[in-house]
Amino acid sequence: MADVRRLRRASAGTDRFLGPLESAVMDRMWARRNATVREIVDDIGKRRELAYTTVMTIMSRLHEKGLLVRERDGKGYVYRPAFSRDEHRARLSRELVRGLVDEFGDVALAQFAAELDTVDASHRSALRKLASKGPRDPR
Repeated sequence: MADVRRLRRASAGTDRFLGPLESAVMDRMWARRNATVREIVDDIGKRRELAYTTVMTIMSRLHEKGLLVRERDGKGYVYRPAFSRDEHRARLSRELVRGLVDEFGDVALAQFAAELDTVDASHRSALRKLASKGPRDPR
């Protein structure tokens, strides 16, 4: 999911990993907790005109990517986020770091360590606590 080569450097946050419409849909899904395609079309449609089929395709792709869970409801589906926004950010961060280490090895680790000097003390303290607990998610 968080392939370093697909990173959109001009974007911010999770938008670097999702397209603009995917991000808009996920933002609405996290706000609503569950929704049909029609409800998302109506929500996003307040800001821009979108075809129902466009949003349906985006939501189906988000389901295929594992970001949305769907349950049959009559002829359609009700979707819900597979992860909270915070869980999603943690997964992306973990996958990005793994991708950097896999692709660049020791150079990536050295850059990460050097970057710690620029982080404020409270973040460094939190990192030490996490590191002292050991690995949380083995490969």
